[in-house]
Amino acid sequence: MHYIYFVITSLLWGGGFFLMKKAGFAFGPLSVGASSTFGGSLVLWGFWAIRRSKWQIHRRQFFPLAVVAISGYMFPYAAQPFLVNLIGHGFVGMVISLVPVLTIVVSIPILRVFPSRIQLVGVLVGMVCLGLMVADGLDRQATPFFLLMAMAVPLCYAISNTLVQKYFQEIPAIVLAAIFMTSATVLLTPLSLVFEKVTINEQFLTAVGAIILLSVFARGVGMVLFYKLIQDKGPLFAGMVTYVIPVEALMWSWFDNERVTLTQILAIGIVLLVVGIVQRDIVRRGNK
Repeated sequence: MHYIYFVITSLLWGGGFFLMKKAGFAFGPLSVGASSTFGGSLVLWGFWAIRRSKWQIHRRQFFPLAVVAISGYMFPYAAQPFLVNLIGHGFVGMVISLVPVLTIVVSIPILRVFPSRIQLVGVLVGMVCLGLMVADGLDRQATPFFLLMAMAVPLCYAISNTLVQKYFQEIPAIVLAAIFMTSATVLLTPLSLVFEKVTINEQFLTAVGAIILLSVFARGVGMVLFYKLIQDKGPLFAGMVTYVIPVEALMWSWFDNERVTLTQILAIGIVLLVVGIVQRDIVRRGNK
């Protein structure tokens, strides 16, 4: 069942970058982030109302909750729509493939979990892919600051995923995702109201439709399945979802007439090879 969740989550999130670009026709990045997290939180709390699972937040969890809300939700959900319109959704989707590699790195200080030799090789190969991605970004005339912002997104995801496993194991996945999504909405909404305005044009309805789909499926259903994977199989296994996302993101990029480069294809090809090797190592170590 976990592999079914894995595939569904990958498909939902891979299409999310295309929807972000369409939403950007009428909404700014902060507005896209705020409205999609608001819609996603409604979906998630709706799931919880049906199941009525019990949960409780302890005082010691307040600080990690704030860190996850900011690093895993507020920053990525505002930065990604901005970067999608600046560099392209194919490129932004591609850098997400670094999440599992960075998860191995951040799990050392946070979880005291050290990588196996195979996983360490995966980290080193991931750094090569990082170099290829940076080269592709420079070729698109992206400034170093925006490239740094793009690379910060997978790092933030890796940190938040690892903190979820460490501090929130006892909270149901639906509730956990709903809490973080609601927190991000509270943080992003005032900023979007102050700094951005909605553009009413001929593409407004397309943008609204994109936000609705983004909210319900990527932010809602996809998030529930992803946190279920983190709690049941760990952040590294769940993070492997991000290896599949770039392939779909590039397919949408090609469909949307964006430039797809050989560097992108090479980087993703290497990453997919690594995911198979590391995935096999995770299964082998888990069966011992």
